[in-house]
Amino acid sequence: MSLIDDYQLLDIPTNANEQEAKAAFRRLARRYHPDKNPDTDTTELFQRLQSAYENVGNAIRQGTKVEDWKPFTFTDGQPSPAKNRYNSFSDTTDKEQEAFIKERQRAYEEMKRNNAHHDKARDDAIKTARNTLNEKRIKALYEEAFKASKNFTSEGYSYTESDEKQQKRTNIPPYQSFVDGDEEYIHFHQQKKEPVSQPIRLDAAKAAFRATTYIAFFAAGIYSTIFWQSFQDSPTIESQETAYISGLYPQFRVGTNYTLSNTNLYAEPDLSSSVLLNLPTQSNLQSIKMQGDWLTVRYQGVSGWVQAKDIGYGSIENALKTGCMGQPGASPSHGEQIGKIKGSSRLRILNQLPQHSMLTFESYDGQKPFSIYLYGKQSYAANYIPRGSYRLVLETGSMYHHACNQFLFNESSKVILENVDFASTEQSLTLKP
Repeated sequence: MSLIDDYQLLDIPTNANEQEAKAAFRRLARRYHPDKNPDTDTTELFQRLQSAYENVGNAIRQGTKVEDWKPFTFTDGQPSPAKNRYNSFSDTTDKEQEAFIKERQRAYEEMKRNNAHHDKARDDAIKTARNTLNEKRIKALYEEAFKASKNFTSEGYSYTESDEKQQKRTNIPPYQSFVDGDEEYIHFHQQKKEPVSQPIRLDAAKAAFRATTYIAFFAAGIYSTIFWQSFQDSPTIESQETAYISGLYPQFRVGTNYTLSNTNLYAEPDLSSSVLLNLPTQSNLQSIKMQGDWLTVRYQGVSGWVQAKDIGYGSIENALKTGCMGQPGASPSHGEQIGKIKGSSRLRILNQLPQHSMLTFESYDGQKPFSIYLYGKQSYAANYIPRGSYRLVLETGSMYHHACNQFLFNESSKVILENVDFASTEQSLTLKP
């Protein structure tokens, strides 16, 4: 379409200003917007109005003059009622619209080709820069190996102060590429008209081998240091053992418990009282009552007192099944992180669960899993979620065991979300019973 057609489509004179063009476009856009005409397809007409408004706006800003203006009608003959003005088009208008669409498609394809060409040029530039950097590094190693070969002999390595002064005056052969191998070394000596002998080549090979050996040992030392530091930082089995806490979890003391070690059954809650029995390690017993740091228990028909610090929670079968032996320790605080994590994403957790729970994040990107401990019916905002994709697992139960990082009793696990992407934005999660 020509510029005069654009003015006619907007129904404005050629001397109209930018404000009049904008008002005309808004008026027609409200009338022919596809959302305003659900019974008739006005998408094509609305797109023509947008294109005409852009062309007229550019012409007004550039001061382009258009002559021979005449009012524009949306139909071939007399204008029809306003609600049906977009229902009929001439063949000429349809052909122009088809040509316009083809031109836009051609421009789009050309833009795609140009973008592909720019991307290829950028990738080639990056590859060239990396190759240049690697070439410089290899050249430096080559020069060091050549200097070292000056002092290599069949008897070993010799070094004197005169050799150092002579080495400073010696020119290093020009570096081309290590791909050429011995041909480069021969080419250099042919320029100086020196005979190439097998011992010289052998000395250079020894120097290169020695330099490679030094680098390998250096890398092995670094790896050993990092491994030792990580081993020192990792918790050991002894460090995971939790000490006895007086009066902890009294609701789990009445019922089946088990002995953690060989335990004496006393007649009274006193170490000086008489010993009724010696209870073997990992033996189930029936706890009746707790008094301070002592438990009233029954074992094989005999009742007495044992120290609470020597008794584990639940049955020995459950302890062996879960692998959680020993004292559980106090439960984590609300919102406590279980696992080392560091990130910038924010997650608001609206917790409506009545019991304590753990929300575990299992990464799809190879990161270590971590958990957040939540108290019942208490919300929490986590501002440290690392960016990535996760699977969220909700674990509930009673009596959390620190060494095992799990609940000992009434434990349940449920996957609540799959493939959740976290970025540096805020997200919300509601936990319901």
